[in-house]
Amino acid sequence: MSLFSRILTAAAALAIVAPLALTAMPSNAQSDTPAGDFMGYPVTEYMDVSLLEGADIEKGHDVYNRVGICLSCHGWNGDGMGKNPRSEGDAAKLRESLLDTQGFIDIISCGIPGTPMPYHNNQAYKDGDVCYGMTAADFDAADMPRKGKSIRPADIINLVAYLQTHVQGAGETTLAQCQDYYGDSASKVCAGLE
Repeated sequence: MSLFSRILTAAAALAIVAPLALTAMPSNAQSDTPAGDFMGYPVTEYMDVSLLEGADIEKGHDVYNRVGICLSCHGWNGDGMGKNPRSEGDAAKLRESLLDTQGFIDIISCGIPGTPMPYHNNQAYKDGDVCYGMTAADFDAADMPRKGKSIRPADIINLVAYLQTHVQGAGETTLAQCQDYYGDSASKVCAGLE
């Protein structure tokens, strides 16, 4: 099987419809919470609360900003308009994503081969059981997925919890969202949303 076929097979296994849009059909979301909420946030059809158990949403916000530096490509608000020249305007629009919890975990961990989306699991492509059944040996040097900043598995869960409670499905960016994101420095950064 060619490398391209293996990548397409891996993408199909994730049910990715359009890789750069990071869309996938949701699995049956599961919630063990009595009121259908997750730490005060509504559980959506895309969330699998059992995978997010023990998550720290505030830590996930920090991972988005400082550890994975996700805002560089995806923008502070997940609109895909980060300032990284490799992806400016072409990164996934996380606000519109239809990925379920496992899909987010897989893509953050393993990236998307053939795209600028890097992998963040330091075990990715070392063992065929970690990412799409593939190892580094399956790629030509030019096609090898790019390594991003390493994110610990617990922090990948924190990041996904943050994305699914604050970004995914959040609609158009509002002044209130900007102020919540930037806190004390919001008056400068968010002026254009007033």
